[in-house]
Amino acid sequence: MARGLAFALLLGWLVAPCVNAARDPAPVRADIQVRIDPETRELTGAGVWTIPPGESLVIVLADRFDVRRLTVDGQPRPAEPERDGQQQWPLASNERAARRVEIEWRGLLDPLEAGLDHRQVLRNAAAASSPRGTFLPGAAEWHPVFIGRPLQYTLRVDLPPGQYAIVAGDLVSDRRIDRRRLQAYQFEQPGPAIDLMAGPYHVTERKFSGAGNRSIALRTLFHAEIVDLAAGYLDATERYLRMYERWIGPYPYGSFSIVSSPTPTGFGMPTLTYLGIDVLRLPFIRDTSLGHEVLHNWWGNGVYPDYATGNWSEGLTTFMADHAYREQAGPEAARELRLAWLRDLAALDAGQDRPLREFTSRTHGSDQVVGYHKAAMLFLMLRDAIGEGAFDQGLRRFWSEHRGSIASWDDLRAAFERASQRDLAGFFAQWPNRAGAPDLRLESAKAVQDADEWRVDFALSQDRPAYALRVPVAIGHGPDRQLHWVELDRERATFSLRSALRPDSITLDPDARLLRRLAPAEAPPILRQAMLDPATVTVLVGATEAGEVLAQRFVEHPLQLRSIEAPLAAAPLLLVGLERDVNRYLARHDLPPRPPELSATSDRATAWVWTVARETGAPITVVSARDAQALAALGRPLQHYGRQSWLVFEGGTATARGTWRSRPQSIRLETARGSQAFRDVDRQ
Repeated sequence: MARGLAFALLLGWLVAPCVNAARDPAPVRADIQVRIDPETRELTGAGVWTIPPGESLVIVLADRFDVRRLTVDGQPRPAEPERDGQQQWPLASNERAARRVEIEWRGLLDPLEAGLDHRQVLRNAAAASSPRGTFLPGAAEWHPVFIGRPLQYTLRVDLPPGQYAIVAGDLVSDRRIDRRRLQAYQFEQPGPAIDLMAGPYHVTERKFSGAGNRSIALRTLFHAEIVDLAAGYLDATERYLRMYERWIGPYPYGSFSIVSSPTPTGFGMPTLTYLGIDVLRLPFIRDTSLGHEVLHNWWGNGVYPDYATGNWSEGLTTFMADHAYREQAGPEAARELRLAWLRDLAALDAGQDRPLREFTSRTHGSDQVVGYHKAAMLFLMLRDAIGEGAFDQGLRRFWSEHRGSIASWDDLRAAFERASQRDLAGFFAQWPNRAGAPDLRLESAKAVQDADEWRVDFALSQDRPAYALRVPVAIGHGPDRQLHWVELDRERATFSLRSALRPDSITLDPDARLLRRLAPAEAPPILRQAMLDPATVTVLVGATEAGEVLAQRFVEHPLQLRSIEAPLAAAPLLLVGLERDVNRYLARHDLPPRPPELSATSDRATAWVWTVARETGAPITVVSARDAQALAALGRPLQHYGRQSWLVFEGGTATARGTWRSRPQSIRLETARGSQAFRDVDRQ
């Protein structure tokens, strides 16, 4: 899930030149008061900012607000002309003394749109309010932001009865005066801007004894309809805090809160996570996404990424949360997750892939594939290369050296080099800096008996320019196998491995531990290909209005609509429509009908979705529904199933799903009777 919008979008002080003084500038100190009325959506604010001596900066505020008063050291300052929806006030440097800025402002917030889907919420940085919830992301510049300096703050929030507000930091007071609620929060760790949430929350709290017996307040701020979930979420939070305190170091804050949202959000901020009500209802969230957001208090909100050189925090968090939980479930579960990541990577168009150093935040599905999954594979390969002990020691060193400050990929490299006593310059020059991934092939193999043992000779190849790779290969002996690692740093090389037992197969990277482009048979088509590939052509057959709305919500690129009468395009195809019309279109173009896996499902099924690879390699994605109502019901859920090859729906609920079988690059080794030389007879 995404981190706070203030971190993802408001990067002013984070993209300074990469020297220590510029990366960790002295913070601005703010004392702010805001009054919010969700019924009228009116916000009024006033504050005092103390600017330490140093560089010049710019004050910005969204143009939706009227500035009623602005003074610098007691002198009024007019606003500069508006630029890109901002009011701006340049503030010259004062090398000798601190400066005092006082601002009063007032404005109307947007109405909170509960009907937004998760993509729209992710891309929407507007400040919005309603009695069901208020969300003021820092990136919306709902309070004056001092570009060029991080912020420490005390924030006082004035709300009507029944409303409760939360921001990152410690709750220092909570009072009721004249029936209104007055809360005060304090946050001492420098950050870019303030994310504020409020709503008709029921608060459940307990104390947790963290490392060194330090008391940590755990809270849920839930809407009434899910308050019964509070105890389970607090139990899970305790479990994650224990896990990561042992793994990394003490939790850096005095509290952690889980806050419900009427929209399908998934944000992590320091000391809290903001998740949609429907998301929190999902039974698996406590065992997956919640831990990811807890961990962000170490990576991303405890050590800030140096966005100018790339955001490493999402990949490291994905590896230590999503992947770690699968490893706890067993090696096969972890392998399936890694294989899904590599399938996602294979679904990317070449123009959508980019170096990890260019990733800053997620706004599209392709960003998640690169910044989360590709980066997580980097950390897996690093752990495989230096060993688990050195990897964990490097994590703890990195945390202790950079807690509360900004750190880069190079800082990570330095920590792991000291922990492992190895030169990792080549590793960190290659994987974060290169776009794409190696296209690795197992070309040939044979086995030869030498005296009392066997030798397997095989060849590996890759495209130019070559990567320096540690390649895992498995030699099979009936039901057993022996894993080996070989070094490949050129376009093609041959290798020999010894075995005491007669080998019957050799398999390339059987556990999906290497970041690489999967071969076609290893990457059967999945829905994400149509979602992400801008070359995809869309054909609507029957219920075209409902089909077009669905297609627009499903894909992340402009639709390329083609007439039903047009010749079959060579490009990837997305076919959307009613069951009878879909069947006719497939038959007319000699395309495969609905697969039997989908036809053998419940009689109550209302829609079927599947993928198939044409002989040309271009995938076809088919969305077939019984009627327009069934097609419309797919609008919200379908976009969440990008990793699947096929689905069956009853209304808006997926009742069956799956991925087509992945066939690894494997060669079966056989020999004729009496012969000692095996031959390459079958590439599986």
